[in-house]
Amino acid sequence: MQFKVRQIKRKFISPLLFFILISIFPLSFLFAPETLFSDKFTNRENSSALAIRNVRVFDGQQIIPKTTVLIESGQIKAVGKEIKIPVDAEIIDGRGKTLLPGLIDSHVHVINSQALEQALIFGVTTVIDMFMDVGMMKDIKQKQRAGQAHNMAYLVSAGTLATAPGGHGTEYGIKIPTLTKPEEASSFVEARIAEGSDFIKIIYDSGEAYFRPRPTLDLAIIEALIKEAHQRGKKVVVHAATLKNCIAVLNLGADGLAHIYFDDSFDSNFGHLVAQKKAFVIPTLTVLESLGGTKDASSLIDEPALSPFLRPADLRFLKSKLPVKIPAEKRKKLSETRQRVVQQLREYKVPILAGTDVPNPGTAMGVSLHHELELLVWAGLSPLEALKAATSLPAEKFGLKDRGWIKPGYLADLVLVEGNPDEDIKATRRIIAVWKEGVKVDRDKYRQKIALEMKKLDELKKIPAPQISSGLISDFEGEKISSNFGAGWAISTDQIFGGKSKAQMELVSEGAEGSRQSLRVSGEIVGEGGMLWAGVMFFPGEATMAPANLSSFKGISFWLKGKERQYAIVIFAQHAGFIPASTRAFLAGPEWKEYYFSFEELGLEAYDIMGIFIGAYQESGPFWFQLDNVQMK
Repeated sequence: MQFKVRQIKRKFISPLLFFILISIFPLSFLFAPETLFSDKFTNRENSSALAIRNVRVFDGQQIIPKTTVLIESGQIKAVGKEIKIPVDAEIIDGRGKTLLPGLIDSHVHVINSQALEQALIFGVTTVIDMFMDVGMMKDIKQKQRAGQAHNMAYLVSAGTLATAPGGHGTEYGIKIPTLTKPEEASSFVEARIAEGSDFIKIIYDSGEAYFRPRPTLDLAIIEALIKEAHQRGKKVVVHAATLKNCIAVLNLGADGLAHIYFDDSFDSNFGHLVAQKKAFVIPTLTVLESLGGTKDASSLIDEPALSPFLRPADLRFLKSKLPVKIPAEKRKKLSETRQRVVQQLREYKVPILAGTDVPNPGTAMGVSLHHELELLVWAGLSPLEALKAATSLPAEKFGLKDRGWIKPGYLADLVLVEGNPDEDIKATRRIIAVWKEGVKVDRDKYRQKIALEMKKLDELKKIPAPQISSGLISDFEGEKISSNFGAGWAISTDQIFGGKSKAQMELVSEGAEGSRQSLRVSGEIVGEGGMLWAGVMFFPGEATMAPANLSSFKGISFWLKGKERQYAIVIFAQHAGFIPASTRAFLAGPEWKEYYFSFEELGLEAYDIMGIFIGAYQESGPFWFQLDNVQMK
């Protein structure tokens, strides 16, 4: 039996948001709902002096055994064994513990201020953002200047990156200026500085490292950008995809590399060149392992000291990987190459900085830096060197004169951990307390919030599954567009973000496998760069965007043919709010073809599915496609 689609007076447009991805596929991201972060997790009333006694201190360079650190008015007042402690000071016994400078993640992408709150929970008190929405950057920086950002990790940001039209960085839902000639470099750099960018980020990536060609800047433009930035006292960090790309930008004067290169090439002179150019490198091993490595970031989930602080979205993302199918032998070679490159850089004393490239698949804000530290040690750094990579070295390279060290006069951004992380790097995960500018972060309140979220998820899993025997959603054989269950089908486009893409749907003769009819969707993707989409959305719940428990099924299949181009399936789930829980792009052409996506592949348990989008994606221009036999399997 089929049910008619409920009348929807307003066209539903799915709320896709931009997702900062290292390089390859334009996936969507998810983060916790605003309500999870509505309370502040620091207490500004806690302003009295604090003394941590008998504690091992990593001061940013070395271990100081059994000493005392005195904190007053948000700063480190004194470090030593013989310190006069105020009578009203709070005293913490640090025996068996190590005090670290607040950790610094040198490669993130901030998608909202809540991500900065989450960073603090895991001891990351400063982040170096490599590309974010400028409006958001300005807002956060204004709060920092006004002393209203005590509940967030300190933000340093490049703001808008430099890239070519249609190049990497244009695909994430943010309209950004691009460059086509060297003469534009001066005005570009001036504009970034005026916006508040702390340094300049450049993209040099043609997609050849992962077989997806795309435009990139030419070296003449990059050279001009570096020159203009240096003339204005700004450092330049470059995302260079291949060994060849890295060598080229180093020879042009780049101050740092945002990643080690993505291919498996090796040059025995590379480390010497980086050292000779006095550049630094942020390996981002965490995200490169997600690209096809052998070290699994999901191990963080099993850490008893970390797991109570992981949101549902964190759990799902840590379990996910970038959707690149690389043979096991190739993965092994890539992993070995990364080890060799890091060891080579260490041998030549190149400054190595710890960065994660959050929020890519396989990462989560704050917690992933602990995995990056583990990977740096795996790649050849000593635990002490790894600690420097996340504290004093990034502070030095990004000009943070009051952070990254435990010294008198420095800000009291501190992390107290159980054990000796200079001997066992995983001890950084056993966090006892975090302070931001001398104020303790309320990790217990945060943990309680997470527990409440988990409880709500357990309740969602108890929602009864739809009682459907065949799993068929729609075969489009009736007189009207209808479905066997749920609230039916509706048009979905990027107009929710002010986009201009459009679509319409109708039943047409001729379907898949000789069937009588199918659903034809046609329209146009309008624009360049940003998140662009147009198609149809199916709502499996009793009402639009109401959750449905589809966990009794393993996945979804459908037949589709259309104009040859890129399409995507995007799934919304209640645990992710109104943010895409999973996106997979696929190519289709003029011949009927069956497509199947397992929930396991999509990283979903499918107990709270709110909407399933199918349609044209990213590539501008007119489109049409026919859809038939949409079915849960």
